Amino acid sequence: MNYILPAEWEKQRAVWFTWPQNADTWTPVWSDAEATYEKVIREALRFQDVCLLVSTSGLREKLLTRFAPALAQAKHRLEILICPTNDSWIRDYGGLTVRATDDASNIKSQLLSFQFNSWGGKYPPWDADNAVPYFMAKHRVCEVIEIPFVLEGGSIDVNGEGLLLTTRSCLLNPNRNPEKSQAQIEEVLSRYLGLKEILWLDSGIDGDDTDGHVDDLARFTDARTVFCAVETDVADENYIALRRNAADLERYAARLNLNVVEVPMPGRQIRAGLRTPATYMNFLILNGAVLVPVFQDPRDESTLALFAKHFPDREIIPIDCRSLVYGQGAIHCSSMQEAAIALTSR
Repeated sequence: MNYILPAEWEKQRAVWFTWPQNADTWTPVWSDAEATYEKVIREALRFQDVCLLVSTSGLREKLLTRFAPALAQAKHRLEILICPTNDSWIRDYGGLTVRATDDASNIKSQLLSFQFNSWGGKYPPWDADNAVPYFMAKHRVCEVIEIPFVLEGGSIDVNGEGLLLTTRSCLLNPNRNPEKSQAQIEEVLSRYLGLKEILWLDSGIDGDDTDGHVDDLARFTDARTVFCAVETDVADENYIALRRNAADLERYAARLNLNVVEVPMPGRQIRAGLRTPATYMNFLILNGAVLVPVFQDPRDESTLALFAKHFPDREIIPIDCRSLVYGQGAIHCSSMQEAAIALTSR
């Protein structure tokens, strides 16, 4: 089979979430985080179906009651599914829906199950999270391709035409795939994601415990445009790393005919004494909208205008993510889109 990972702006069948449940992640912002998850899911339901994972039947019943007012008005379906998990960041352990084509040009949807080790073994246990792709595939009655390679969904971003963004600090980190060289890592990714070239950036932002996920740094907004986070304060810890990433992207852009759009970082966000990985790059593209993280920052308004300019056919919806970034993620990290694959058979 030949595989390709569709770009996020391509048609989606549904978007998946896992309801927050890990006290180690969310105390002391749990109620705020739950309220933010609820808002994200309510907004997503305006545009497409949503699948929400919960660990117990009791929690499922509580959430059915909580979402009842939204469901009464929703045009789309919310499925609340019982599936044990360790944490809520399904972007990093959920299955990747790919378009698979055989030699006879038959197309079908398949689910890739890469291995998840909780961001380099940082937060055990992770066995339940690692099993989620099989649950997703069983629910959809589709084939799972298990790949013995550690990869988190937030560590990559694709344009659907063979280009992938990632970072050396994450994918080349010995806490992921220590036995593989960069060339071997590129071979695995190219084989299963349908790549022509990998665009390597250097490292991530201060406060990010993932070793530098690219969905905090740079994202494709269409096949030829890349949003790139930059820091304007030369005294900030992120200034040098983000300026280096922007310079690398400009070099790629000159060769590949890409358009790089610099997006300033929000101001430093401190919660419970912790610097959080606040960034506008952790947005989620839906069928008719883009959910954009905001932080009650002076830069929010101009950033939303930038999104509106580059997504003219989608509604731009701001989501206050000050509580989510305390848990080390935001909207993109909390979600995993399921591509709508047009199936053919000859």
